[in-house]
Amino acid sequence: MFFDFKFWHFLTNTHQLANQLQTSTMRGFKKRILFVFFFGILLFSIREIWGMNTESITALLSSMTTADYAIARFTSLVGALIWSLVYMSFHFFGIAYLLSLLTAIPFKKVLPLQLLMTGILLLEKAIIFFVFVMKGETANVSFLSFGPLAITYLDNWYLVLFLNQLTLTTVLIILLQYRFIRSSTDSVERKDILWLLLGIHIAMALITAAIGFIPIERLFDFIVGGGVGIE
Repeated sequence: MFFDFKFWHFLTNTHQLANQLQTSTMRGFKKRILFVFFFGILLFSIREIWGMNTESITALLSSMTTADYAIARFTSLVGALIWSLVYMSFHFFGIAYLLSLLTAIPFKKVLPLQLLMTGILLLEKAIIFFVFVMKGETANVSFLSFGPLAITYLDNWYLVLFLNQLTLTTVLIILLQYRFIRSSTDSVERKDILWLLLGIHIAMALITAAIGFIPIERLFDFIVGGGVGIE
């Protein structure tokens, strides 16, 4: 038997997806992969062109010529495109491999789940970007996370960045992954599945928060700003 992979249908029915993957052959999956990756690349490109996360480059404008600044913006755009591919590949292939390794579910059967999860993450970014465009400004924390609450009461910026990664989307993803894994295998206890997923997402949040301490301004200045202004 065959079934068509329908993104919006299985987005809230991951348990049904798990059941059908065990009894039927899936069709239309590769097309959905191309669509999600195209959407992600387009989203990251538009955000970069609009100016989101380019504050470090804007600060360099005072010490650069117009041509140098244009090169810096182009370099930043290329970097955003590369990062979009890394970001989507990690959540699609990387997390699928990790879940397969920890649950003994075949890797190829976890990929459809993670394509849905990658799509959810991109939709979250699209919603946040839309709100920023409407307001005409950006923020360092997401209104869908614990970040705004954390920044109000905490002085530790690392904890703020960590809590900023724990969003409503994270809760939704854990729920959908839990339902999929529970329907796909009987070899893992339900409570073990939940603790496993919580551990993965908390570890990812900790790592992402640490990445936020990378001195982006210095890196951009070293790459595109070195020697500017020297006669």
